Amino acid sequence: MVSGSFDTRAIVWDGIVARQVTRAHASAVTAVLPLSGGRFASGGQDGHIAIWEDGVEPIRFEPVHDMPVAALAPLAGGGIASASWNGQIALWEGEGTPRYIEGHEGQVTGLAAHQGGLASVGSDLRLRLWSADGRPTEVVDLPAPPSDLASVADAIFVAGADGFLRRVGPDQQQEAVELTTRPLLAVAAGGDQIAVSDMTGSVWLIDPLTLEIRSEIKTGQGAVWALALNEDGIWTGGNDGWIRRWSPSGTPLGEGAGLPEPTLTNPRGAEVFRACAVCHTLTPDDEQRAGPTLHGIFGRRIGTAEGYDYSEALRSLDIIWTPQTVSELFEFGPEAYTPGSRMPEQRVPSAADRAALVEFLATTTR
Repeated sequence: MVSGSFDTRAIVWDGIVARQVTRAHASAVTAVLPLSGGRFASGGQDGHIAIWEDGVEPIRFEPVHDMPVAALAPLAGGGIASASWNGQIALWEGEGTPRYIEGHEGQVTGLAAHQGGLASVGSDLRLRLWSADGRPTEVVDLPAPPSDLASVADAIFVAGADGFLRRVGPDQQQEAVELTTRPLLAVAAGGDQIAVSDMTGSVWLIDPLTLEIRSEIKTGQGAVWALALNEDGIWTGGNDGWIRRWSPSGTPLGEGAGLPEPTLTNPRGAEVFRACAVCHTLTPDDEQRAGPTLHGIFGRRIGTAEGYDYSEALRSLDIIWTPQTVSELFEFGPEAYTPGSRMPEQRVPSAADRAALVEFLATTTR
């Protein structure tokens, strides 16, 4: 699985193990797309698209748009389509100059492959269909601002800011089901069902033929920005920084997130560490996440934990992790303290909170 995040990273996951951690974009990664041959593409708020193979550096990194990338979709024949907040859709083969089409008046909010071509939705309240070579074929007016779309056979499912999921058939006829009074955020198709999420962390599983609600998942993740599903389960990417997996019927899978619980001896330190737990574990036998385990961190030279692919910038630094240097890292932030590393920018302004975090690490990473 490939994920993108507001922390500027795109990560390839093998189960719960971060197999490849990448960072090229200057700001949030807003879209990812698996490609052939084990490659993938990422699009960012910086308007760039990166093409990745193995390794921590992209094989191509191009400024395709002058505004943020809203979505990526595959083109028939192996190319990439990208949509931007400026209303344009770029058709790109991964090299050379992209070809641009004027997709929407205003922001494009969703893009998907559809019957050999493309489907897109935008803030102009329109669903547009495109041929494989980028010619417009159909325009459908929508009653509410769309947030995302998914394609299934000859139908398109549109998540609306009014809380309705709409199915648009080949005759342009629209059917709708009201799921909530709050805006829907993401929609995905797979495993003979549709999943759609909202700002509160709810995810609904929908029958694509009848629009019947099969089940509702309360993820507890805050806004669920991304969804993926197949016959094996559903994956949700939420505002809490976690990717969670659910069964096809919506029950949670796995042993849990592994967030540290507040302790009687240092409850504040454990609370501060919760932000770090998204990327780091504390024990030597845990699988690594986006970052290396912190077990045995004190006294260890930066960039030397076994089994983790550090950036060259981090390996070249001459820092020994001590209570002082860990505290300074979060006082000044990674961009200033470890420049060039892939660690997302994060500071702990409170000296008391930094001291509590260091004390917590001293007692849990030995």
